[in-house]
Amino acid sequence: MCIVCQTITLGAAALTGVLPVATSTPDASPASAPALVPATASAPAIAGTTCKTVGQVRTSAGTRFTCTSVNNRRVWRRTGNVAKGTNGTNATVASTTTTTIPRGYLKPTCGPGIADCPAESPANANINECKLVDATPGDVAQGFPRPPRAKPGKQVLEVLVVPVRYAGMSITEAELRSQFEAEFLRTRDFFKRNSYGRVTPNFTLEPESQWVKVDVTWQQFVNARNGDLKRVTQDIVTLIPRANPRDFDSIFIVAAGGDTYWGGMDQTATYTHASGQVHSVYFQTGAASGTNFQHNLGHTAYYLEDLYLHPYFRTRESEINPLKYEVMSSGTDFTVWNRWLNGFVLDSEVRCVAATTAQSNHRLVHANNPTGTKLAMVPTAPGRALFAEYIDDLVHVYELNSTIGHGAGPMQTIGLLKAGQRVIHNGVEISVSAVDATGVYVTVRQ
Repeated sequence: MCIVCQTITLGAAALTGVLPVATSTPDASPASAPALVPATASAPAIAGTTCKTVGQVRTSAGTRFTCTSVNNRRVWRRTGNVAKGTNGTNATVASTTTTTIPRGYLKPTCGPGIADCPAESPANANINECKLVDATPGDVAQGFPRPPRAKPGKQVLEVLVVPVRYAGMSITEAELRSQFEAEFLRTRDFFKRNSYGRVTPNFTLEPESQWVKVDVTWQQFVNARNGDLKRVTQDIVTLIPRANPRDFDSIFIVAAGGDTYWGGMDQTATYTHASGQVHSVYFQTGAASGTNFQHNLGHTAYYLEDLYLHPYFRTRESEINPLKYEVMSSGTDFTVWNRWLNGFVLDSEVRCVAATTAQSNHRLVHANNPTGTKLAMVPTAPGRALFAEYIDDLVHVYELNSTIGHGAGPMQTIGLLKAGQRVIHNGVEISVSAVDATGVYVTVRQ
Protein backbone atom coordinates (compact mmCIF):
# COMPACT_ATOMS: atom_id res chain seq x y z
CA MET A 1 0.00 0.00 0.00
CA CYS A 2 1.30 3.43 -0.88
CA ILE A 3 1.44 5.65 2.17
CA VAL A 4 1.83 9.35 1.45
CA CYS A 5 2.73 11.49 4.44
CA GLN A 6 2.27 15.17 3.79
CA THR A 7 3.92 17.71 6.03
CA ILE A 8 1.95 19.81 8.49
CA THR A 9 2.19 23.56 8.05
CA LEU A 10 4.11 25.61 10.55
CA GLY A 11 0.87 27.36 11.50
CA ALA A 12 -0.46 24.06 12.81
CA ALA A 13 2.01 24.20 15.68
CA ALA A 14 -0.49 26.19 17.73
CA LEU A 15 -2.83 24.07 19.81
CA THR A 16 -6.35 23.95 18.47
CA GLY A 17 -7.92 23.59 21.90
CA VAL A 18 -7.43 22.52 25.47
CA LEU A 19 -9.14 19.43 26.82
CA PRO A 20 -11.12 19.77 30.04
CA VAL A 21 -9.37 18.23 33.00
CA ALA A 22 -10.80 16.32 35.93
CA THR A 23 -10.78 17.51 39.51
CA SER A 24 -9.80 15.32 42.41
CA THR A 25 -13.44 14.88 43.44
CA PRO A 26 -14.07 11.09 43.50
CA ASP A 27 -17.21 11.21 41.34
CA ALA A 28 -15.97 13.81 38.86
CA SER A 29 -16.18 13.01 35.15
CA PRO A 30 -12.90 13.65 33.22
CA ALA A 31 -14.86 14.85 30.21
CA SER A 32 -16.91 17.50 31.96
CA ALA A 33 -15.28 18.57 35.22
CA PRO A 34 -13.92 22.13 35.30
CA ALA A 35 -10.26 22.91 35.89
CA LEU A 36 -9.23 23.55 39.46
CA VAL A 37 -9.39 27.21 40.46
CA PRO A 38 -6.96 28.54 43.10
CA ALA A 39 -8.76 29.52 46.29
CA THR A 40 -7.75 31.34 49.44
CA ALA A 41 -7.62 29.08 52.49
CA SER A 42 -9.34 30.06 55.70
CA ALA A 43 -7.51 30.59 58.99
CA PRO A 44 -4.95 27.85 59.66
CA ALA A 45 -6.22 24.81 61.51
CA ILE A 46 -4.56 21.94 63.37
CA ALA A 47 -2.84 19.08 61.55
CA GLY A 48 -5.12 16.71 59.65
CA THR A 49 -8.00 19.09 59.06
CA THR A 50 -9.09 20.19 55.61
CA CYS A 51 -7.44 23.05 53.71
CA LYS A 52 -8.04 24.44 50.23
CA THR A 53 -4.81 25.31 48.38
CA VAL A 54 -1.89 22.88 48.19
CA GLY A 55 1.37 24.58 49.18
CA GLN A 56 -0.20 27.37 51.22
CA VAL A 57 1.53 28.02 54.56
CA ARG A 58 -0.08 29.27 57.81
CA THR A 59 1.07 29.51 61.43
CA SER A 60 -0.95 28.66 64.52
CA ALA A 61 0.22 28.72 68.14
CA GLY A 62 3.87 28.99 67.13
CA THR A 63 3.68 26.11 64.65
CA ARG A 64 3.92 26.30 60.88
CA PHE A 65 1.42 24.24 58.85
CA THR A 66 1.47 23.55 55.09
CA CYS A 67 -1.51 22.53 52.96
CA THR A 68 -0.62 19.11 51.52
CA SER A 69 -2.35 16.59 49.25
CA VAL A 70 -2.68 13.24 51.05
CA ASN A 71 -4.71 10.38 49.52
CA ASN A 72 -6.67 12.80 47.32
CA ARG A 73 -7.47 15.08 50.30
CA ARG A 74 -5.99 18.48 51.08
CA VAL A 75 -5.05 18.68 54.74
CA TRP A 76 -2.87 20.85 56.98
CA ARG A 77 0.41 19.17 57.99
CA ARG A 78 2.92 20.43 60.52
CA THR A 79 6.12 21.49 58.76
CA GLY A 80 8.02 23.39 61.46
CA ASN A 81 8.00 25.85 64.34
CA VAL A 82 7.99 29.63 64.28
CA ALA A 83 11.18 31.18 65.67
CA LYS A 84 10.98 32.46 69.27
CA GLY A 85 11.93 35.97 70.36
CA THR A 86 14.42 36.69 73.18
CA ASN A 87 11.58 36.84 75.71
CA GLY A 88 10.23 33.45 74.66
CA THR A 89 7.36 34.82 72.61
CA ASN A 90 6.85 34.23 68.91
CA ALA A 91 9.16 36.50 66.98
CA THR A 92 7.71 38.57 64.18
CA VAL A 93 10.16 38.66 61.31
CA ALA A 94 9.46 40.57 58.15
CA SER A 95 10.70 38.64 55.12
CA THR A 96 10.00 38.30 51.45
CA THR A 97 10.54 35.07 49.51
CA THR A 98 10.67 35.12 45.75
CA THR A 99 10.46 31.81 43.88
CA THR A 100 11.22 31.71 40.17
CA ILE A 101 9.52 28.81 38.43
CA PRO A 102 11.32 27.80 35.22
CA ARG A 103 9.34 28.01 32.01
CA GLY A 104 7.44 24.80 31.39
CA TYR A 105 7.38 23.75 35.06
CA LEU A 106 4.57 23.65 37.61
CA LYS A 107 4.64 25.40 40.98
CA PRO A 108 6.00 23.00 43.64
CA THR A 109 3.57 21.61 46.22
CA CYS A 110 6.17 19.57 48.13
CA GLY A 111 9.84 19.66 48.94
CA PRO A 112 12.12 21.57 51.36
CA GLY A 113 10.19 24.19 53.29
CA ILE A 114 6.84 23.11 51.82
CA ALA A 115 5.82 19.54 52.66
CA ASP A 116 7.00 15.96 52.41
CA CYS A 117 6.86 14.50 48.90
CA PRO A 118 5.22 11.11 48.24
CA ALA A 119 7.36 7.98 48.24
CA GLU A 120 7.97 6.42 44.82
CA SER A 121 6.94 2.80 44.31
CA PRO A 122 9.58 0.30 43.21
CA ALA A 123 9.64 -0.69 39.55
CA ASN A 124 7.09 -3.48 39.19
CA ALA A 125 7.23 -4.78 35.62
CA ASN A 126 9.72 -6.04 33.10
CA ILE A 127 10.46 -3.16 30.72
CA ASN A 128 9.91 -5.47 27.75
CA GLU A 129 6.22 -5.67 28.69
CA CYS A 130 5.97 -2.03 27.63
CA LYS A 131 7.72 -2.45 24.27
CA LEU A 132 4.40 -2.77 22.48
CA VAL A 133 4.15 -4.25 19.02
CA ASP A 134 2.15 -2.10 16.59
CA ALA A 135 -1.12 -3.90 15.81
CA THR A 136 -1.03 -2.47 12.25
CA PRO A 137 2.63 -2.98 11.29
CA GLY A 138 4.08 -1.85 8.00
CA ASP A 139 6.53 0.67 6.56
CA VAL A 140 5.59 3.04 9.40
CA ALA A 141 4.92 2.01 12.98
CA GLN A 142 4.12 3.38 16.42
CA GLY A 143 5.63 0.44 18.28
CA PHE A 144 8.50 -1.99 18.59
CA PRO A 145 10.41 -3.36 16.75
CA ARG A 146 11.16 -0.43 14.49
CA PRO A 147 10.72 -0.75 10.70
CA PRO A 148 13.87 -1.99 8.89
CA ARG A 149 14.65 1.43 7.35
CA ALA A 150 14.32 3.34 10.62
CA LYS A 151 17.52 4.46 12.32
CA PRO A 152 16.84 4.52 16.08
CA GLY A 153 19.86 5.43 18.15
CA LYS A 154 22.08 6.48 15.23
CA GLN A 155 24.25 9.28 16.64
CA VAL A 156 24.70 11.29 13.42
CA LEU A 157 21.98 11.51 10.78
CA GLU A 158 23.47 12.30 7.38
CA VAL A 159 20.89 14.40 5.52
CA LEU A 160 21.30 15.36 1.85
CA VAL A 161 19.37 18.40 0.59
CA VAL A 162 19.13 18.60 -3.21
CA PRO A 163 17.71 21.83 -4.73
CA VAL A 164 15.89 21.70 -8.06
CA ARG A 165 15.92 24.81 -10.25
CA TYR A 166 12.69 24.79 -12.24
CA ALA A 167 11.99 27.18 -15.13
CA GLY A 168 11.51 30.75 -13.93
CA MET A 169 13.48 30.36 -10.69
CA SER A 170 16.44 32.71 -10.29
CA ILE A 171 17.44 32.51 -6.62
CA THR A 172 21.20 32.57 -5.98
CA GLU A 173 23.07 29.89 -4.09
CA ALA A 174 23.91 32.38 -1.33
CA GLU A 175 20.25 33.35 -0.89
CA LEU A 176 19.05 29.75 -0.81
CA ARG A 177 21.84 28.69 1.53
CA SER A 178 20.93 31.50 3.93
CA GLN A 179 17.31 30.33 4.02
CA PHE A 180 18.20 26.70 4.64
CA GLU A 181 20.93 27.39 7.20
CA ALA A 182 18.26 28.99 9.40
CA GLU A 183 16.19 25.79 9.13
CA PHE A 184 19.25 23.61 9.80
CA LEU A 185 19.98 25.58 12.98
CA ARG A 186 16.40 25.19 14.26
CA THR A 187 16.49 21.47 13.51
CA ARG A 188 19.83 20.89 15.24
CA ASP A 189 18.47 22.68 18.33
CA PHE A 190 15.32 20.55 18.17
CA PHE A 191 17.30 17.30 18.07
CA LYS A 192 19.69 18.42 20.79
CA ARG A 193 16.70 19.03 23.08
CA ASN A 194 14.63 15.99 22.11
CA SER A 195 17.50 13.47 22.04
CA TYR A 196 19.31 15.01 25.06
CA GLY A 197 22.35 15.53 22.86
CA ARG A 198 22.44 11.90 21.71
CA VAL A 199 21.60 12.62 18.04
CA THR A 200 22.87 15.31 15.65
CA PRO A 201 21.59 15.83 12.09
CA ASN A 202 24.41 16.69 9.68
CA PHE A 203 23.06 18.57 6.66
CA THR A 204 24.71 18.61 3.24
CA LEU A 205 23.19 21.28 0.99
CA GLU A 206 24.35 20.76 -2.57
CA PRO A 207 26.25 23.66 -4.22
CA GLU A 208 24.66 25.22 -7.29
CA SER A 209 26.86 23.15 -9.61
CA GLN A 210 25.12 20.03 -8.21
CA TRP A 211 21.54 21.30 -8.42
CA VAL A 212 19.05 19.47 -10.61
CA LYS A 213 18.02 21.62 -13.61
CA VAL A 214 14.51 21.29 -15.07
CA ASP A 215 13.38 23.32 -18.09
CA VAL A 216 9.68 23.54 -17.10
CA THR A 217 7.89 24.94 -14.04
CA TRP A 218 7.34 22.66 -11.09
CA GLN A 219 3.59 22.70 -11.79
CA GLN A 220 4.20 21.52 -15.36
CA PHE A 221 6.63 18.86 -14.14
CA VAL A 222 4.12 17.51 -11.61
CA ASN A 223 1.11 17.74 -13.93
CA ALA A 224 2.93 15.85 -16.69
CA ARG A 225 3.13 12.93 -14.25
CA ASN A 226 -0.52 13.22 -13.17
CA GLY A 227 0.45 14.35 -9.69
CA ASP A 228 1.86 10.90 -8.89
CA LEU A 229 4.27 11.62 -6.01
CA LYS A 230 6.22 8.41 -6.44
CA ARG A 231 6.73 9.01 -10.18
CA VAL A 232 7.63 12.68 -9.66
CA THR A 233 10.19 11.74 -7.02
CA GLN A 234 11.71 8.95 -9.13
CA ASP A 235 12.20 11.23 -12.14
CA ILE A 236 14.03 13.81 -10.01
CA VAL A 237 16.15 11.17 -8.23
CA THR A 238 17.34 10.00 -11.67
CA LEU A 239 18.66 13.52 -12.36
CA ILE A 240 20.67 13.94 -9.11
CA PRO A 241 24.30 14.59 -10.16
CA ARG A 242 25.89 13.30 -6.94
CA ALA A 243 27.47 9.86 -7.24
CA ASN A 244 26.61 8.59 -3.76
CA PRO A 245 23.11 9.67 -2.62
CA ARG A 246 22.47 6.18 -1.24
CA ASP A 247 25.11 6.83 1.44
CA PHE A 248 22.79 9.31 3.19
CA ASP A 249 20.22 8.49 5.88
CA SER A 250 17.65 10.91 4.44
CA ILE A 251 17.31 12.81 1.17
CA PHE A 252 15.24 15.98 0.82
CA ILE A 253 14.47 17.19 -2.71
CA VAL A 254 13.54 20.88 -2.52
CA ALA A 255 12.79 23.74 -4.89
CA ALA A 256 15.40 26.42 -5.53
CA GLY A 257 12.90 29.16 -4.73
CA GLY A 258 9.13 29.43 -4.97
CA ASP A 259 6.46 29.87 -2.34
CA THR A 260 3.85 27.18 -3.09
CA TYR A 261 4.08 23.85 -1.31
CA TRP A 262 3.41 20.50 -2.99
CA GLY A 263 4.90 17.18 -1.98
CA GLY A 264 5.31 14.49 0.62
CA MET A 265 6.95 11.11 1.10
CA ASP A 266 6.02 7.64 -0.01
CA GLN A 267 7.49 5.62 2.86
CA THR A 268 7.05 2.36 0.98
CA ALA A 269 9.12 3.48 -2.00
CA THR A 270 12.59 2.52 -3.21
CA TYR A 271 14.03 4.67 -6.01
CA THR A 272 16.59 3.91 -8.69
CA HIS A 273 19.70 6.07 -9.14
CA ALA A 274 22.83 5.49 -11.22
CA SER A 275 24.65 4.66 -7.97
CA GLY A 276 22.06 2.11 -6.89
CA GLN A 277 18.80 2.05 -4.95
CA VAL A 278 17.87 4.87 -2.56
CA HIS A 279 14.99 5.35 -0.13
CA SER A 280 13.99 7.69 2.72
CA VAL A 281 13.34 10.45 0.15
CA TYR A 282 11.11 13.47 0.79
CA PHE A 283 10.01 15.67 -2.13
CA GLN A 284 8.66 19.19 -1.90
CA THR A 285 8.32 22.53 -3.63
CA GLY A 286 7.97 25.90 -1.92
CA ALA A 287 9.93 27.94 0.60
CA ALA A 288 12.73 26.55 2.76
CA SER A 289 10.60 27.06 5.87
CA GLY A 290 8.06 24.59 4.46
CA THR A 291 10.60 21.76 4.65
CA ASN A 292 9.75 21.33 8.35
CA PHE A 293 12.73 19.08 8.99
CA GLN A 294 11.71 18.42 12.61
CA HIS A 295 8.49 16.71 11.49
CA ASN A 296 9.72 15.18 8.26
CA LEU A 297 12.86 13.62 9.70
CA GLY A 298 10.38 11.77 11.88
CA HIS A 299 9.27 10.18 8.60
CA THR A 300 12.55 9.76 6.72
CA ALA A 301 14.86 8.81 9.61
CA TYR A 302 12.50 7.10 12.06
CA TYR A 303 9.52 5.96 9.94
CA LEU A 304 6.97 7.43 12.32
CA GLU A 305 3.49 8.07 11.02
CA ASP A 306 1.55 11.31 10.90
CA LEU A 307 -0.40 11.77 14.12
CA TYR A 308 -2.70 14.48 12.89
CA LEU A 309 -5.91 13.32 11.24
CA HIS A 310 -5.53 12.90 7.47
CA PRO A 311 -8.21 14.68 5.37
CA TYR A 312 -9.85 11.40 4.34
CA PHE A 313 -10.80 10.71 7.97
CA ARG A 314 -11.96 14.18 8.92
CA THR A 315 -15.55 15.16 9.56
CA ARG A 316 -17.03 18.45 10.69
CA GLU A 317 -16.83 17.22 14.29
CA SER A 318 -13.28 15.87 14.04
CA GLU A 319 -10.40 17.09 16.16
CA ILE A 320 -7.72 17.44 13.47
CA ASN A 321 -4.91 17.13 16.03
CA PRO A 322 -6.15 14.54 18.56
CA LEU A 323 -2.65 14.23 20.07
CA LYS A 324 -1.10 17.34 21.64
CA TYR A 325 2.57 18.10 22.36
CA GLU A 326 3.85 15.89 19.52
CA VAL A 327 5.72 17.15 16.45
CA MET A 328 4.19 14.41 14.28
CA SER A 329 0.86 16.09 15.10
CA SER A 330 0.59 19.75 16.13
CA GLY A 331 3.33 20.13 18.74
CA THR A 332 6.91 21.35 18.89
CA ASP A 333 8.57 18.24 20.41
CA PHE A 334 8.34 14.47 20.23
CA THR A 335 6.32 12.79 22.97
CA VAL A 336 8.48 10.66 25.25
CA TRP A 337 6.94 7.52 23.70
CA ASN A 338 8.22 8.53 20.27
CA ARG A 339 11.57 9.53 21.77
CA TRP A 340 11.82 6.00 23.15
CA LEU A 341 10.97 4.54 19.73
CA ASN A 342 13.66 6.79 18.21
CA GLY A 343 16.31 5.62 20.65
CA PHE A 344 16.55 8.99 22.43
CA VAL A 345 15.15 7.70 25.75
CA LEU A 346 16.75 4.76 27.56
CA ASP A 347 14.86 1.77 28.98
CA SER A 348 15.91 2.92 32.46
CA GLU A 349 14.03 6.22 31.94
CA VAL A 350 10.62 4.53 31.51
CA ARG A 351 8.40 3.22 34.31
CA CYS A 352 6.37 0.21 33.14
CA VAL A 353 3.28 -0.50 35.26
CA ALA A 354 2.18 -4.12 35.36
CA ALA A 355 -1.51 -4.95 34.85
CA THR A 356 -1.52 -6.71 38.24
CA THR A 357 -0.45 -3.57 40.14
CA ALA A 358 -3.47 -1.97 41.81
CA GLN A 359 -1.72 1.29 42.77
CA SER A 360 1.73 2.75 42.25
CA ASN A 361 3.49 6.13 42.55
CA HIS A 362 5.98 7.43 40.01
CA ARG A 363 8.19 10.51 39.99
CA LEU A 364 8.69 11.95 36.50
CA VAL A 365 11.13 14.67 35.53
CA HIS A 366 10.27 17.16 32.80
CA ALA A 367 10.33 15.55 29.35
CA ASN A 368 13.20 17.81 28.27
CA ASN A 369 15.32 17.07 31.36
CA PRO A 370 18.39 15.08 30.20
CA THR A 371 18.42 12.78 33.24
CA GLY A 372 15.73 10.94 35.17
CA THR A 373 12.54 8.97 34.59
CA LYS A 374 10.42 10.64 31.90
CA LEU A 375 7.49 8.31 31.19
CA ALA A 376 4.97 6.25 33.15
CA MET A 377 3.32 3.68 30.89
CA VAL A 378 0.40 1.32 31.45
CA PRO A 379 -0.14 -1.39 28.79
CA THR A 380 -3.89 -1.96 28.59
CA ALA A 381 -4.27 -4.47 25.71
CA PRO A 382 -2.21 -5.79 22.79
CA GLY A 383 -1.04 -2.74 20.87
CA ARG A 384 -2.63 -0.33 23.37
CA ALA A 385 -1.32 1.69 26.31
CA LEU A 386 -1.77 4.82 28.42
CA PHE A 387 1.12 7.22 29.02
CA ALA A 388 1.87 10.08 31.40
CA GLU A 389 4.66 12.59 30.92
CA TYR A 390 5.54 16.05 32.28
CA ILE A 391 5.67 18.72 29.58
CA ASP A 392 4.85 22.42 29.23
CA ASP A 393 3.37 23.22 32.69
CA LEU A 394 1.24 20.06 32.92
CA VAL A 395 1.11 16.30 32.92
CA HIS A 396 0.08 15.06 29.50
CA VAL A 397 -1.92 11.80 29.62
CA TYR A 398 -2.34 10.18 26.22
CA GLU A 399 -3.25 6.86 24.63
CA LEU A 400 -1.88 4.68 21.86
CA ASN A 401 -4.42 2.45 20.11
CA SER A 402 -2.38 0.97 17.29
CA THR A 403 -5.35 -1.01 15.97
CA ILE A 404 -6.35 2.34 14.41
CA GLY A 405 -4.69 2.70 11.02
CA HIS A 406 -2.26 5.27 9.66
CA GLY A 407 -3.77 8.73 9.28
CA ALA A 408 -6.87 7.91 11.34
CA GLY A 409 -5.53 9.08 14.71
CA PRO A 410 -3.97 6.08 16.54
CA MET A 411 -2.77 8.36 19.36
CA GLN A 412 -4.84 10.91 21.27
CA THR A 413 -4.64 13.16 24.30
CA ILE A 414 -6.81 11.95 27.20
CA GLY A 415 -6.14 14.63 29.82
CA LEU A 416 -3.98 17.63 30.71
CA LEU A 417 -3.43 17.59 34.46
CA LYS A 418 -1.99 19.74 37.22
CA ALA A 419 -1.50 19.04 40.94
CA GLY A 420 -4.57 17.46 42.55
CA GLN A 421 -6.22 16.54 39.24
CA ARG A 422 -6.94 13.15 37.71
CA VAL A 423 -8.35 11.42 34.68
CA ILE A 424 -9.96 7.96 34.34
CA HIS A 425 -9.80 6.11 31.03
CA ASN A 426 -10.66 2.46 30.33
CA GLY A 427 -10.60 1.63 34.01
CA VAL A 428 -7.22 3.22 34.70
CA GLU A 429 -6.96 6.31 36.90
CA ILE A 430 -3.95 8.62 36.54
CA SER A 431 -3.60 11.49 38.99
CA VAL A 432 -1.00 14.09 39.92
CA SER A 433 -0.47 13.81 43.67
CA ALA A 434 2.32 16.38 44.09
CA VAL A 435 4.93 18.53 42.34
CA ASP A 436 8.48 19.29 43.46
CA ALA A 437 11.01 21.72 42.01
CA THR A 438 12.01 19.47 39.08
CA GLY A 439 9.40 16.75 38.79
CA VAL A 440 5.87 15.52 39.36
CA TYR A 441 4.44 12.58 41.31
CA VAL A 442 1.94 10.53 39.31
CA THR A 443 -0.28 7.90 40.90
CA VAL A 444 -1.66 5.06 38.77
CA ARG A 445 -4.68 3.05 39.98
CA GLN A 446 -6.26 0.20 38.03
